[in-house]
Amino acid sequence: MDLANNIQNINNPVLLDYLNTKILTNDPFKKPFVENYKYAQLNKHINIDFKASTFEIPKSLLDISFEISSQPHPEVDLLETIQNWNFHNSDSIFRVGSLVNRKSIQINLDNFKENILLLDLNKIQNNIQIEASPSSSKVLIIYNANRNQEVPQSIFINSSKQSNLEIVHFDLSNKKSFLYFQSILETGSSLNFTSIQYFNNHTRNEFYASLDSECNFSLHGLNFDNKGLNDNYSFIQHLKPSSSSREIFKSIISDGAITNFQGKIYVDAIAQKTDGYQMSRSLLLDSHSKANNKPELEIYADDVKCSHGSTVSKINQDQLYYFNSRGISTEIAKIILKKAFLMEVLNSIRDTQVKELSINLIDSLLNGH
Repeated sequence: MDLANNIQNINNPVLLDYLNTKILTNDPFKKPFVENYKYAQLNKHINIDFKASTFEIPKSLLDISFEISSQPHPEVDLLETIQNWNFHNSDSIFRVGSLVNRKSIQINLDNFKENILLLDLNKIQNNIQIEASPSSSKVLIIYNANRNQEVPQSIFINSSKQSNLEIVHFDLSNKKSFLYFQSILETGSSLNFTSIQYFNNHTRNEFYASLDSECNFSLHGLNFDNKGLNDNYSFIQHLKPSSSSREIFKSIISDGAITNFQGKIYVDAIAQKTDGYQMSRSLLLDSHSKANNKPELEIYADDVKCSHGSTVSKINQDQLYYFNSRGISTEIAKIILKKAFLMEVLNSIRDTQVKELSINLIDSLLNGH
């Protein structure tokens, strides 16, 4: 990703100064030997022989949803706001790269009467600003598959007061995909986000969320059968009192793949009564795959309930023996154990139709169909 060439076309001196002093000097794509953990793996060797399967959108998904990708959506200029970074963290190269290199559109979910909406990123090359209002509850399915994109793409989610939104993100069989998700939750809003990642070669997803008072934010993710580098980074900040966040990522790693997870919960000094939880769990299936987990807490309030944790383990041989002793083959036993490991994430999906569809899809993929 080359920001410098496109930056030369920007005439705003304030914006140019921000990009040159805050971004380009810290550009991880230009510093392959600097092991900044946030971007440490971006310059690692990636399997160039990766052959992705072509995933068609399942008919069962099309049957229960209304596809909004091809609908007309107004353009919105987000480039001028690029220096308005309101997180207690360093700015994201992915956010900036997407805004410099892509135009943006706005999608108001209230423009659609249907409850389950489908957004196919193969049909939209722009950044996307999503507006969710309190007038109705929506389920938004973001489908990202079969892509090979060097330039990051950003999805900005604005959840207004008392809104209730669920997002399910399918990230399947991508040779290269960089996505930035930013969620702004206003007072009393709720956002439940689930990310399902499978058979990718080089992917990175960034999840930033900022919570006002009395908000509920859940972020659950799973990845398995990836073939190269699968990277997830999250930053959740609690800025006002009495909000909660839940974050659970589960990974099954095999075939020499690398999985990275780094997540931080930030609690502002005035954000009393915050309830934050973060957990990452990895299941290694061989000795030459890698799982790098780095959970973090940064807390400035004293009346909070926050915890984090991380585990890396192998399949329990006693459990395999139990299945074998009852006539179940090792191959089938491993499939059962892998599904059981992932079910906590799948059960986080609230909409019953989308949950059932997701479980059936995981069943099919685990069984090699």
